[in-house]
Amino acid sequence: MSIRGKIFLLLAAVIIISSITGCLGETPANIDWATPVGTVAAGNGNGIQETLDIYTSALVEKDRDKFASVLDTDNPAFVTQELQRFDRLIDVPFNQYYLGLISQSETAPGTVAVKVNTAYTLQGSFPELPDLERTAYLLVKRGDTWKLAGDADELVLGKKRDARFEDFGKIEVLNGDRVIVMYQASQRGVAEQVLRMTETSLPRLEEVIPGDPLPKVPVKVYPGKEEINQTFPGKWQEWTGGASRQLGEKAEQGGEIIVDSQVFNQTDGSNPGYNRQMLAHELTHIALFPLTGNRTPPFLIEGLADYVAGIEDASLLKDQLRRGGSISPTLRNIYQPGGFSILLTTEAASLAYEEADTAVALLEQKYGHEKVLALLREFHRRENDKQDQDTLVDEVFRSVLGISWSEFENEWLLYVTGG
Repeated sequence: MSIRGKIFLLLAAVIIISSITGCLGETPANIDWATPVGTVAAGNGNGIQETLDIYTSALVEKDRDKFASVLDTDNPAFVTQELQRFDRLIDVPFNQYYLGLISQSETAPGTVAVKVNTAYTLQGSFPELPDLERTAYLLVKRGDTWKLAGDADELVLGKKRDARFEDFGKIEVLNGDRVIVMYQASQRGVAEQVLRMTETSLPRLEEVIPGDPLPKVPVKVYPGKEEINQTFPGKWQEWTGGASRQLGEKAEQGGEIIVDSQVFNQTDGSNPGYNRQMLAHELTHIALFPLTGNRTPPFLIEGLADYVAGIEDASLLKDQLRRGGSISPTLRNIYQPGGFSILLTTEAASLAYEEADTAVALLEQKYGHEKVLALLREFHRRENDKQDQDTLVDEVFRSVLGISWSEFENEWLLYVTGG
């Protein structure tokens, strides 16, 4: 398969992953299950939060005894599970780990099910907590303190907990100058390549996207697609190599890169150079997350990511246009929000990325890089405007470039065909 075909499979995942970022979890099966913290019926909420704080501070401080002190020894299976989790996370350089009590409900005398928000940050990485996710626990009262006694996701959230990265084995860490790569031991070789390739992509990224340097970017190297699907069930399509996942709208929340080690190895053998381009592309997405919004034309984002990665092939697009054939999607189709997420065939996706790449190349060559950045800023500034996308795109192109969208589209057609 060509690089362009593989880029489609890769970026399909980017769009899907980004669409679930910030989701706070499933609605509980019974939304009346809990009473607000602080009410008489809710019980002793204060002691519960203290227990959660001990649990999270122990993860940050790497204090196994402190961690074990808040686990209920009358539930040995849960204690074993949690101590295994602690051991698997021991090398992860947490800066913050957050569990915040949302609500609780008594399930039996001295036992409560609690719904909590959870998130973490890594040392040297993006400093602000990502958009919070939800999980749930059972706690039991032992004397004057609450002890964690089990998972309660099915009871509280109406679904089983999705897999976490540490469920697949102890997390090893390669802590580079600008990248933190997390992996299981069998993925060591891929992790080393990922660290090297990602860090060498940063100078080019920072040349194209100026501003404050990115902090350390987290990368998770998964054993394979099966484990990724367990972590993001129903959210993953067929793809090659990796994807980026937005962790919040603010620059300080950042994002992470996810890599499938099996496909990474296969691609490394069949298409040398592709993995480096893939990582540079995904790194650009992370840099662009806080600079773009729902109204930023997708072709501008994807084309700029390929521009950083050095992906230039447009042979399919040029061939179709020179033969006088119609193309689908058109460039106009992929300035619509979600324009890339609805592509159903490899050929359509190949055309879409080639259109995006050539459009950005034209913008860079004719109007200059500052104008490209000005387009990003203006679309971001106007992301809450109410007019339709066609009107918005035309207005932004007129205000930034001094030409209408139709005029740019004609310039682009001449550029691609060499007219």
